[in-house]
Amino acid sequence: RLHHSSTQLSLKGKIMERLADKSPGAKPKMKKTKRKEEERQRKAAVQAEKLRPPSIFFGDSLDLENWYSCGEGEVSEIESDAGSPSPPRFNIHPLYQHVLLYLQMYDSSRALHALSAIAAMLRAAPSGFVSSISTTSINNTYTPQLSLLQNLLARHRVSVMGKDFYCPISQDLHSHSFRSAMYLEIIISLCLYFLRSYYSAHVAAGAQDLAGNRAMQLTSVEVLTLLFSELSKVTGGSAKGFASFISDVLSKCKVQKVVLHCLLSSIFSAQKWHEQRVAGVNVASVEEGLSEDSVINLSEDQIDSCSAVQSQLLRLLQSLVVLEHRVLLPAEEGGEVEHVNPQQPMKSLQYLHGQPITAQGMFLCAVIRALHQHHTCKMHPQWIGLITATLPYMGRVLRRVVASVTLQLCRNLDNLLHQYRYETGISETRPQWMALCIPPDLTLTVLEGITAIIHYCLLDPTSQYHQLQVSVDQKHLSEARSGILSILHTIMSSVTLLWSVLYQADNSDKPAAASASYTSNINLGSTKNLRQQILELLGPISMNHGAHFMAAIAYVWNERKQVKASVRNKVIPVASEEQLLLVELVRSVSAMRIETVMQTVKEVLKQPPATAKDKKHLSLEVCMLQFFYAYVQRIPASSLVDSWPSLLALLKDSIQLGLPAPGQFLILGVLNEFILKNPNLENKKDQRELQDVTHKVVEAIGTIAGSSLEQTTWLRRNLEVKASPQIVVEGANLEADVEDLMLTVTETSSFTPSVYSVHALTLLAEVLAHLLDMVFYSDEKEKVIPLLVNIMHYVVPYLRNHSAHNAPSYRACIQLLSSLSGYQYTRRAWKKEAFDLFMDHTFFQMDSSCVSHWRSIIDHLMTHDKTTFRDLMTRVAVAQSSSLSLFTNRDAELEQRAMLLKRLAFTIYSSEVDQYQKYLPDIQERLVESLRLPQVPILHAQVFLFFRVLLLRMSPQHLTSLWPTMITELVQVFLLMEQELTADEDISRTSGPSVAGLETTYSGGNGFSTSYNSQRWLNLYLSACKLLDLALTLPPESLPQFQMYRWAFIPEASDDSGLEVRRQGTHQREFKPYVVRLVKLLRKRAKKNPEEDCSTRTLSWEPGHLMLTLYVIRSMEQLLPFFNLLSHVFNSKASSRSGSSYSHGSSDTGFPAHKEGHKLESQKVFWSRARQNIEEMVEKDFLEGLIKT
Repeated sequence: RLHHSSTQLSLKGKIMERLADKSPGAKPKMKKTKRKEEERQRKAAVQAEKLRPPSIFFGDSLDLENWYSCGEGEVSEIESDAGSPSPPRFNIHPLYQHVLLYLQMYDSSRALHALSAIAAMLRAAPSGFVSSISTTSINNTYTPQLSLLQNLLARHRVSVMGKDFYCPISQDLHSHSFRSAMYLEIIISLCLYFLRSYYSAHVAAGAQDLAGNRAMQLTSVEVLTLLFSELSKVTGGSAKGFASFISDVLSKCKVQKVVLHCLLSSIFSAQKWHEQRVAGVNVASVEEGLSEDSVINLSEDQIDSCSAVQSQLLRLLQSLVVLEHRVLLPAEEGGEVEHVNPQQPMKSLQYLHGQPITAQGMFLCAVIRALHQHHTCKMHPQWIGLITATLPYMGRVLRRVVASVTLQLCRNLDNLLHQYRYETGISETRPQWMALCIPPDLTLTVLEGITAIIHYCLLDPTSQYHQLQVSVDQKHLSEARSGILSILHTIMSSVTLLWSVLYQADNSDKPAAASASYTSNINLGSTKNLRQQILELLGPISMNHGAHFMAAIAYVWNERKQVKASVRNKVIPVASEEQLLLVELVRSVSAMRIETVMQTVKEVLKQPPATAKDKKHLSLEVCMLQFFYAYVQRIPASSLVDSWPSLLALLKDSIQLGLPAPGQFLILGVLNEFILKNPNLENKKDQRELQDVTHKVVEAIGTIAGSSLEQTTWLRRNLEVKASPQIVVEGANLEADVEDLMLTVTETSSFTPSVYSVHALTLLAEVLAHLLDMVFYSDEKEKVIPLLVNIMHYVVPYLRNHSAHNAPSYRACIQLLSSLSGYQYTRRAWKKEAFDLFMDHTFFQMDSSCVSHWRSIIDHLMTHDKTTFRDLMTRVAVAQSSSLSLFTNRDAELEQRAMLLKRLAFTIYSSEVDQYQKYLPDIQERLVESLRLPQVPILHAQVFLFFRVLLLRMSPQHLTSLWPTMITELVQVFLLMEQELTADEDISRTSGPSVAGLETTYSGGNGFSTSYNSQRWLNLYLSACKLLDLALTLPPESLPQFQMYRWAFIPEASDDSGLEVRRQGTHQREFKPYVVRLVKLLRKRAKKNPEEDCSTRTLSWEPGHLMLTLYVIRSMEQLLPFFNLLSHVFNSKASSRSGSSYSHGSSDTGFPAHKEGHKLESQKVFWSRARQNIEEMVEKDFLEGLIKT
């Protein structure tokens, strides 16, 4: 046939008012004959044939063309293939090509009476009635009525073909057409005529006439339904010939085609009217030319959006599918179906001859389109019913139908839930569409529909549909099964969304009155029933297809992850609330016992089922393990112990699978979780296996940890850090961190991508020490050492590298070492390496966050045995006593001494208070020896740092002997500063008495002028000022000795310092504190160098806080704000009389207390907090800057 747009309009009218007499005694068959005449007399029909499709938009479920492709190239094909095309004058949608029009009124009540009588007979004696009309031809006896009947049928035939009803009919046509027709055929075609007939819009039909015609349509559908249901029973037990006879009748009357067209047009009309209602368009105004609305009077349908006719049609279609299955079966076994392209039948909306209804594109399109219409959701339960009832009759299209329908139902369920969440205020986002008149049990119905379809495909259907005696082809069933399994993740997504909505509904705190403001159109009904239905759906799936079920859970787990990463830095992401609901769901499925879950997870890891993967990077195994980790965390310890064999098998297999790094981290997490819940296993063999598996898992993680190292020499195992960026462990999602790098780093699959090394180290730092302690009992600790030696082999190279890019690894490794050092038995594995690192000259180049870890390591290193600290002391002593020989580089040696002194200071800083009190004389000796060397600012600066550490770590009574040295050194440095500042001024003025007679340790050598400005001297000045700062900040009672010397440094409130007092006979100037003298000189110098002016910068004084927070100075002027502050704060008359009162005054203002006891308590808290701040500042003075790479 040519593909062309054409129109054929057949208009035809007739009136016939002849009634046959009804004799009550006539046989049933005669009675029927008369009825037929009556009906025939009142029928006028016009067929509005296919025309150019208007531009009508449909939603997303099917291709748009599907609405229009129906009938491409066929002309008036519903009735016959004959007929002449005429030029197009109508704008009528092809879906209305089946409609017949009455061109004038007819008496519907009489026709209805006759049709109802047939329906009544069908109900009263179905089998007898059906067998008699199927076997009686209207030609078997010759009577006037039969002759008339044949004449009328012939006239209708030509009328529908577009000729005049009253035109002369040749005897030939009249007699041949219907000579062999059975009554069955005539009843069917009559009912189809009535079903398709509408009043023309140009006939002035009243509301009663329209209602009458609607009643005729409904009754004719009912008659057909009764007829087909009975026929399908009859054909089952009769000979083959009868089935093919029925099949012929159906195709001759074009039953399937007409029913599908009626159904599709009813859906199409409902969609169109809904759109017009939403847009508020007046229907009359949209008539361009002659559209279907302007030709056909559909107003009766419009009242209820076709739902009455549609629901009857669905019942009819169901009985028709069953009947067709019975009569078409022989044909399908033949080869005639095979030549049809399997893709084509479902796409086209053209009726395909010889294909069962279920295989027609029109059928699937109708179902999906109807389910897609949210405005007619009250019809959805009936559509779902149609599909579930016809599943056994789907044949080869089973897979396609169940997949499309299930996906559409899941979409509907999602939309309902989104609407519910939006309307109850749980969610902010408005869903795509909002349904209005929703049946109260719709959610349950949709869920039951999904359940029925899935169970039919996944379980053995013989048990469900055995009463139908339908043999289901296993090949089609297994195709459908794989189809459902491939979309199982989507189904799970919808079902788990419902589960979480039920959870929210049950746990919402809103009282009834408050939630009244949030009323939803969706009634969830009893959440218990819905939960029950969900478990009924999932139970059998999990029993029969466990691996697919768990894989779907893993897929949904990934979907439900938090968009915003959680704050805590965790290698194993923290599960979101929605993800935890998945764990609850799996625990609620009775079939999924703990062992079953473990075995299933193992299956998924070994052989992940192919699901539709959205992301290339989505590793199903990792998601599965994330779920499993959360699951293990939430099951009680007792049941976890009972399932140890299953867990062991899972862990063993997982190690061998070569999972991606995040997966291996999770395995360690699961193992750790098990050990935390159950520290010891009774059975020795179990314990050994646990140790074995722990060993393997830890080694695997160790290998990942070492993946950022490379070998430098080929002979020895000498590892160094690769110079590549490292990823910081942040956020909840590992994959997201790594994804960008994965795209750039293309590595072979055999090599663990080094992007995960930091994560591995962080994880080991979190769990390793405690894990090994729990797994290996006290008599088995020896076994741990080789494993730890191996791990340390990967850890130490990171700790040797102080470059900036290695910082994340360094941090993780130092945490790991710190956690291990807490257990004495591990000492052998790390002692030597830790001491070597401590002695390394770059040791202090680290981030401040690492210091606390090093403190605990050094503390453990020095206290777990007696010798290590002595060894360190010896080193310091040896370095000092070795005389400066000719061949050694003096600078290098002094640096070495300073370095050792600093390490000793750090060791004492890492200890408890008074821990090394018995070594104090030795330490004092070392310090004094260092001070003996002249002109060594680098060494003396360290001595001042050491003094500060001793002030913090020794009780005041033990430091008595050290104070004179400290005060002397402070005075010396301040004098030196004064000398330098005065030396810069005019020489004539500096030859005053203040400098005369100064013989300090510093003034030897070549004087100050050359090297004073060097950085090392500035560091010394800063270090000395910091000691003074600390002495002034600490509470006076903890430094009683210093109080005697305060006056030398800072002006007291009682002083009138600076006033010259003329004593009799003497012209001596009174002593001024050093601070006052230095302030004066510094201000002068600052005025000279305005570009370096620091006098404008002011520091604030807070009790308990250090004032001087600089770590380095570039010129002496930077100290001016500090000296300014000292000269003001302590000089002000306001700060009361006693020297120590400022600190008490401060705490009184800080803590307004009423009772004395309370006051003391608050002071304690204040000083412990202040001490912490002070220690943090001192800690930072140890650090040297990171090497920037």
